[in-house]
Amino acid sequence: MPKPLRLLHIASFSGNVGDNANHMGFRPWFEAQVGTPAAWTNLEIREFYWRERQWDAGLVEFINSHDMLIIGGGNYFELWVEHSPTGTSIAMDPKLFDDIKVPVFFNALGVDPGQGVPHTCRQRFTAFLDKLLSSEQYLVSVRNDGARENLRQHIGQAYADRVHDLPDHGFFVSPPEEAAPWAQGHNGQRVAINLACDMSETRFSGFENQAAFAREMASVMTGLAEHDRLLQFCLVPHIFRDLEIISQTIGFLDDRLRRTRLTVAPYGSGDPAARQTLSVYRSADLVMGMRFHANVCPMALGKNVLGLNCYPQIENLYRGLDLTDRLLNVGQAGFETEAIRRAELALADTGGSATATRQAVSRVSQARSDFEPHLQRWLSC
Repeated sequence: MPKPLRLLHIASFSGNVGDNANHMGFRPWFEAQVGTPAAWTNLEIREFYWRERQWDAGLVEFINSHDMLIIGGGNYFELWVEHSPTGTSIAMDPKLFDDIKVPVFFNALGVDPGQGVPHTCRQRFTAFLDKLLSSEQYLVSVRNDGARENLRQHIGQAYADRVHDLPDHGFFVSPPEEAAPWAQGHNGQRVAINLACDMSETRFSGFENQAAFAREMASVMTGLAEHDRLLQFCLVPHIFRDLEIISQTIGFLDDRLRRTRLTVAPYGSGDPAARQTLSVYRSADLVMGMRFHANVCPMALGKNVLGLNCYPQIENLYRGLDLTDRLLNVGQAGFETEAIRRAELALADTGGSATATRQAVSRVSQARSDFEPHLQRWLSC
């Protein structure tokens, strides 16, 4: 039996459950591409944020004790980290990359300018990309959330042309086996809603404050509930911050509605929590999501999805999939009436809407297949 390939994987494993779903869709595919058994070592990127690890020579030595380094998927080319020598979360001095002796795969990373692009970060990231793109040791791919367009706009067309598009692997996550408890004992339709309140200055810029958004979202749920007396709701956190906006929204609901027709999905981290979240989405007739993976994962499961659009990443995702008719703009006060109308239409046509989603996911699958020859050529080196 061949010796397993030792793969060091730097990513988020105990943060956003969407990242875990991403890894679930990535590793079986990557192992098939490599064609040999793999032994994975997880290195939690938050250990660097928590200052438990450093991007230093000791890390380089650890990397070189493996056969390959994989970074991501994740939103690690975010272009605002001014204290970083690369301008991003990958805060290693580019000179130290000269000491890395193993191949490095940058796996479907997000390029997110949502929190600004300081001039210093632009300069540092450009220099970092110059190093990566000048060597066959590195393979750089960005994910399908507008990352290449962001590169074009903020770094330059030449750089956008030289990186590879690779769909987020959450599109390929397998359906969970376990059933969600909220699906038991209810005969009506079910709506799962993911709400997020990080980066609130962007998400809620069209409202007096965050509470005003929560109040209007509660009104949407109330309107849907009044039109369908059997409709059930589940509010779905992906990270701990989501619990804040979920709690605010619940506070604006009628007491009977929140006591009899509402569930909040468990909050947790890691693969078990991701599987719980996926089971909620699988049992829903409609998913309405603010987060990237709260849209991607239900699509992977063939579900009927409406993107709650108040952050550029979501709009870019749907535009790239040619699904802009599935976007619901919630970035400005006054979305209640349209949200109720669109959700009711989606619930009345679950089959047709899900078919459009499956067609988009099929195109995403083809995009990953189109990347495979580039990966094989790189692996053969």
